[in-house]
Amino acid sequence: MLTKNEKKVLKLLLLKFDNEYSVNELARKCSLSPNGALKILRKFEEEGILISKKIANIKSYGLNFNNEKTKNILELSLINELEGKLKFRKADLEPLKEIAICCIVFGSYTDIKKEPNDMDILFIIDKSMFKEYRKKALEIFKSIPVKVHDIIQTKEDFKENICKKDKVIINALRYGVIFWGHNEIIEFIENEYKR
Repeated sequence: MLTKNEKKVLKLLLLKFDNEYSVNELARKCSLSPNGALKILRKFEEEGILISKKIANIKSYGLNFNNEKTKNILELSLINELEGKLKFRKADLEPLKEIAICCIVFGSYTDIKKEPNDMDILFIIDKSMFKEYRKKALEIFKSIPVKVHDIIQTKEDFKENICKKDKVIINALRYGVIFWGHNEIIEFIENEYKR
């Protein structure tokens, strides 16, 4: 199992999008000590999940998508332990799982300390499923105690928005809670890395 800090490091590296982080920068962004971050980075480098490269005197780390284990570890790093209102909302949205490829809740609703009056959700669906999605979603959203703002993307839209580094999509990935579609999101991002 991954520790909370290991998850933070892997998620940051997955969603770095062209940024190169030194150990100190990575530690700061993950709220870790530099030694703690270095220990995690070395562990994953030894396992072949990360690869490092030297830029002048600084070592920078990236994901090794050529290692089969990497995707499995990344999937684990994206899985959040749900509690409270998020757990209930996932159960509410479960019927959409057969229609939507991915579901990410983001914004103020993911903060357990807040009592928001709305919920932002990103769904990735096949274009052919749009009518079915709309019908089922309207029915489900009526039972949710807050107003739902859904962002609907096709796979192509999502890939394009990752390429353009669309602020809303990137923030949903960075700070949101993925209810389902972890593997698909990793594949979309991996394809962006390979471009």
